Amino acid sequence: MQKEEKFIYRMVRLYGLIVILSNVIAVLIPTLVATPLSDTENMQNWINFISRKNASNYAIIAAFLVPTLVCIVYSHKISKSKEKMMKNIAEIPSVYSLSSVIGWNLYYFIEIPFVIYAKIQLGIKIKYIIISSWAFAVFSGMTAYTISYILIEILNRMVLLPKVFPEGHIQKNGFSFRPIFKHLMLFSYMVSSVFPVILLLTTIITEEIQFGKKISSGIIFISILLLILAFIITKGLTKIIISPMNKLTLAADRIKEGNYKTRVGVVTADELGTLADSFNDMADSLAEKEFMRDTFGKIVDPEVRDYLLHEGEKALGGETREVTVLFCDIRSFTAMSEKMSAEDVVSLLNRYFTALGQCITVHHGIINKYIGDAIMAIFGAPVSSENSALDAYKAAIDMRQALVHVNKDLTAVGLPEVHFGIGIHTGPVFAGTIGAENRMEYTVIGDTVNTASRLESLCKTYKVDLLLSQAAAQKCKLTEGALTFVDDAQIRGKTEPMKVFTVE
Repeated sequence: MQKEEKFIYRMVRLYGLIVILSNVIAVLIPTLVATPLSDTENMQNWINFISRKNASNYAIIAAFLVPTLVCIVYSHKISKSKEKMMKNIAEIPSVYSLSSVIGWNLYYFIEIPFVIYAKIQLGIKIKYIIISSWAFAVFSGMTAYTISYILIEILNRMVLLPKVFPEGHIQKNGFSFRPIFKHLMLFSYMVSSVFPVILLLTTIITEEIQFGKKISSGIIFISILLLILAFIITKGLTKIIISPMNKLTLAADRIKEGNYKTRVGVVTADELGTLADSFNDMADSLAEKEFMRDTFGKIVDPEVRDYLLHEGEKALGGETREVTVLFCDIRSFTAMSEKMSAEDVVSLLNRYFTALGQCITVHHGIINKYIGDAIMAIFGAPVSSENSALDAYKAAIDMRQALVHVNKDLTAVGLPEVHFGIGIHTGPVFAGTIGAENRMEYTVIGDTVNTASRLESLCKTYKVDLLLSQAAAQKCKLTEGALTFVDDAQIRGKTEPMKVFTVE
């Protein structure tokens, strides 16, 4: 058995012990206080009767036995599998505590047959006895529930759940037994206000009846007024706490959807106000980080951005890996731009880079940098590719088609058509973040980059718009005839000629 499961079982057994102790307290509280009607002759006859018949003992045993059995059965049920345990672990406080309510309801129904028997055999008046028994059962059940739930829930939240779900995301069943906060406040109101006031009021009324005094309407009025005031205070406190929490929950959902401009109103200087201030500060910080992330994604390729943000300090290094490098350059751009205004040059380049950049991104490539009118794209880094050469080849074919549409748009606004040359080469590179300590960029360096650049330059020599090295062509694994052999080209810096291919 794993340590985590053993820990859960120990906590579950502790929760069962808390339920038993809560029921003991629930019995002691009303029994230590004299029962309001216990001094009457009728009640004394009833007490003597149940003492002889052991009725209360049977009922008390049932009240204790039911929650014990429920705790045992439920713990056995959820321990059948780890998955089941994870889904039900947050429900334990509610299920264990509700078992006490069931037990005390059973206590009341067990006493009923004895009450009826006493009425038939002894002629005892049972009206007040039934009320007293019901009040005792309800008070005990609510007391046991509230005490056990609060104690178990505190332990669950402070000890068990942080251990089992250190990152949150606590699993839940479709139907949850967990009471909401306002229900807990209502239970606390019943135990701390309603039952004590009723107990004291009944005691006073009973004494007045016994001594032949007139029942004081003022005491009844004050008792009712106190209960109303206590309820209003409980309701008000519940609203004061729940309303801001609900607003925070809705605001958190909006932030989860990406709306970082969400704010919650701060209307108090207490802990909830501090929480609201912290929430708003968090929203500002997230908005700032999202702005920086978006801006970062415009300066570098989004894939590079996500890689650097995800890897953190690990990304501040590099590795040798096989990639495919694509260079694309506009033909005769210098001569063309001399005849154009600066605004037209920028407009032309933006249209051109946008269209071709989409082709590269669609095929899992990243634009590493713009060098004037040239594009340097990488396939296979920082995110690995199943076939980086094939991705680059497909991107180049799409770039051809995109250029046709770009030229139509350019001529439509009075700008000249452009033509490009593309060089593609596959090989090993050093990929990583390179630069000064305070200014770095993600890039690739090595002979592969140089070769791809020189292949792009050779497009002018062979009067084609696309050249692939033999290494890239072999990696593409295209069908025979898809590529056309161009020449055994002499690459500057290479001692041996390199076979180069194009696509007709």
